[in-house]
Amino acid sequence: MNNWTDMAGTFDADQDSPAVLVTVGRAKGSTPRDTGANMLITTTKCVGTIGGGRLEYQAIEKARELLQDENRSSEIHELPLGPELAQCCGGYVELLLHKFRKGETSSIFNRLSNSQKNLALLFHWSEAGCRLQVISEEDSLTYLNKPVQAAIERCLTTSASEIIESDQSSSSVFTLVQSLHDTEFHVTVFGAGHVGRAVITTLSPLPCRIIWVDSRASEFPVDIPKNVQKVVTASEVSAIAGCPVGSYFLVMTHSHQLDLEICDRLLTAKEDAAFIGLIGSKTKKSKFEKRLATRGFDPLVISRITCPIGLPELGGKRPAEIALGIVADILRRHQQAKSRSAPRRWDKVSNSI
Repeated sequence: MNNWTDMAGTFDADQDSPAVLVTVGRAKGSTPRDTGANMLITTTKCVGTIGGGRLEYQAIEKARELLQDENRSSEIHELPLGPELAQCCGGYVELLLHKFRKGETSSIFNRLSNSQKNLALLFHWSEAGCRLQVISEEDSLTYLNKPVQAAIERCLTTSASEIIESDQSSSSVFTLVQSLHDTEFHVTVFGAGHVGRAVITTLSPLPCRIIWVDSRASEFPVDIPKNVQKVVTASEVSAIAGCPVGSYFLVMTHSHQLDLEICDRLLTAKEDAAFIGLIGSKTKKSKFEKRLATRGFDPLVISRITCPIGLPELGGKRPAEIALGIVADILRRHQQAKSRSAPRRWDKVSNSI
């Protein structure tokens, strides 16, 4: 996961200052962060993280050295995560350092904030340094080679980062393609009661977009996280039509009958749903299965509904405990889906420095 949105929201005070972007490039073995993790560093400020510890300390040090050197604008460091860094991860990580000129950072952040289209950022690395390019989903890609085009298309639809190797023998010639948005999955939560509010609190820090639906405006808190869209409607079922493809759905309203109507519509209209979770007991599950069967749903279709929801081994009946189990299960399912669809990872290590 990259963190461009977080950096854009935190960097306002220094956005016109020269800065160094530190990005995790190729990674092998056990590493604190994966390819695409970013930090933005000025002489006084650090935004983002590449995993903390000695690795991050050294990245900050090298970035500030680069800021003071007028003759260099980019460099690559590959480091073993072993005794030299007083770390025992055992892997290798490549740090890509690129210096933004004054005003260049704000230009990228402004485009990210103002664009209605998804964007990707290309870092073309070569022996001569690094060249940046911002790509919109409307731009033509025909002048780029096929692997880069395919990576851009993936990064425009998911929060992803990929390295496309050059056909040249040099390991310093490659293209890093990064999504400029950080939404990895979408969740729709029906219900703003105690558990619904706890779910939002637990879920919102994750790289997702959330649609939160209830007919009772008074149930919503005053402060809503920035990645949550509040929907107050007398017909909660009607909100389903606007939900993105492949969404996760959590059904936990104040009414069992309303829960049933929402489940009915989800089974009918959202065959693409990544997950349909219904809060409740095994007894509620059995009753819903019977009622849905009388409405003509096949048992295999009904089985798409998971009830009870959450990780049962966590236990607990407090709203925060229930929410933790629910969100942990969604995150587990999301990570499994990512693993199934992930492109082949870089599998070689160039010379360490």
